[in-house]
Amino acid sequence: MAVERLAKGRAFHDTVQSAFLTDLANATGFKERGWRLTAGGRGRVDLAVVTNDHEKMLIIIEIKGTDWDKIRADRVKRNVQRHIRQLLAYLDTAIGELEAGQWESVAGALLYPSRPASAESLACIEAAAAEQAIMVTWYDEADWRR
Repeated sequence: MAVERLAKGRAFHDTVQSAFLTDLANATGFKERGWRLTAGGRGRVDLAVVTNDHEKMLIIIEIKGTDWDKIRADRVKRNVQRHIRQLLAYLDTAIGELEAGQWESVAGALLYPSRPASAESLACIEAAAAEQAIMVTWYDEADWRR
């Protein structure tokens, strides 16, 4: 079961990365890039986009294959907070680079396959992300053909 879930998650990562990086306009992107963490150690950013316009912006996207409908309601908040902590560790480094003048702005986003059916779970996820100024995106609602 765990192996199947990991394989399905990896396939979702590959699909998102391919869709996102195809035909980027006015930006460059990279996937699975090693990342130095300010707290020490290393991580790997799932996907990042750098705008090529006058305002150099870095957007770090953490891709999660989480099926929120399979997670018990009492565990939703704990899971999304774990995802947020991981993304914040990457953003800490980016903010240091922002302060050093490498970027004009930085942003973070969590990308999930689909919105949960439960309004309570949805509200919990969006509230936790909003507290940290993190965007939440639902893959199945994005138009990747543009």
